[in-house]
Amino acid sequence: MNHFSKILHPSRLVSKQTIDSLLPPASLCLSTSPGLSTSPAPEPHNTPVYPKKNPWNRAVTEAEKLVGFPTSYLSMSALFNDEFSNIALHMRKLIGSDHPVLKTAKRLIFHGKNNMQVRGLLVLLLSRANGPNGQKDYDPSTGVLERQRKLAEIVEMIHTAQAIHQAVVNIPVNTGAVEDPEARADLAQLEYGNKISILSGDYLLANACTGLAHLRITKIVEIVAVAIGEFTQSEFVGLRDAQGQPIPTQDQLSVEAWEARNGLAVGSLLGAGCKGAMLLAGMEEERQTVARELGHHLALAIQAHHEVQQFVGDGGPPAGLPFNLCTAPVLFHLQNDSELLEYIGSDQLNNLDYRKLMGAVVGGQGIEAAKELCHKHVQETEERLAVFGGNDSTEALGKIVGSLKF
Repeated sequence: MNHFSKILHPSRLVSKQTIDSLLPPASLCLSTSPGLSTSPAPEPHNTPVYPKKNPWNRAVTEAEKLVGFPTSYLSMSALFNDEFSNIALHMRKLIGSDHPVLKTAKRLIFHGKNNMQVRGLLVLLLSRANGPNGQKDYDPSTGVLERQRKLAEIVEMIHTAQAIHQAVVNIPVNTGAVEDPEARADLAQLEYGNKISILSGDYLLANACTGLAHLRITKIVEIVAVAIGEFTQSEFVGLRDAQGQPIPTQDQLSVEAWEARNGLAVGSLLGAGCKGAMLLAGMEEERQTVARELGHHLALAIQAHHEVQQFVGDGGPPAGLPFNLCTAPVLFHLQNDSELLEYIGSDQLNNLDYRKLMGAVVGGQGIEAAKELCHKHVQETEERLAVFGGNDSTEALGKIVGSLKF
């Protein structure tokens, strides 16, 4: 969760045996786009495992050639400087611990290309598809405006900051009051990791805000600020466990509830980026609205697709390991399995039989319902993409969207 959303429990003494319970499962740390992952299990807003040459990776690689350079490096200008180097130096002290921020950093650095950082690419492709519309800062080598490229960088930085903030761990104890020296040292390391997560995430957000100010368009500042606020709002939707992971309840099992929560969590930022790109090109309100809806539906299609991948093919977690309980296949399965919903809602979250849960979902109708949801948002995206006509950028976007079909 975003660190502003964390609610610490009252201080209490713990033994060494309880330290492991303070860490969220490695499978419950982030939300990402379809791509390659080395983590043992998917994360909440999660990364399924794909072969290297799957349609998604091919489509993304081809699309990147159109806009000049891989968008994985869009936020590197904010990373490779003295301030962030100091943060990285402190992060090295966490090596050997199991703090989620290390896994987040690994995914960002080693698997960012086709995995986590595609939002900037999508913004640039839509910008190129739309054309310069007579604007003076047009770059003919890439087909986008310089300000549109900066906006894409900002979108990437905000998403990266959100991912890093989600690595913050709730520590429901007063670390100084723990008597066991070894336990106290472990808790201190977790606390130190939290400080690094908060500092580095805030640093990227600060850079993003500075970049927004340099665009000198208050409307873009407003829509991006709303997107950041809606992401934070999504962290308060529904029931949560001690680590802020969502727990399914009866009122959260519908398609509408899933769309509302994920619309805030992932749809708002990409929608804002796409609308902002049209605004920078001086397009009319109608085209801005179409772009925002396209980004929103595409983000939901990506989210639904990789939630399904967790339960089919090679995308799922190893048998018995924890996984996100509020993915679309799980929620839609629970609509017709009240007994399993009651089992999840018991006070034994730390002792759930995830092998049993996985088997029930795989054997039920939730996966097919989630595929239909993905198909719905793919269609909504394609309908809005048609508004931008036929060109190499819309074709590239079409291939990316098409790779999400089952």
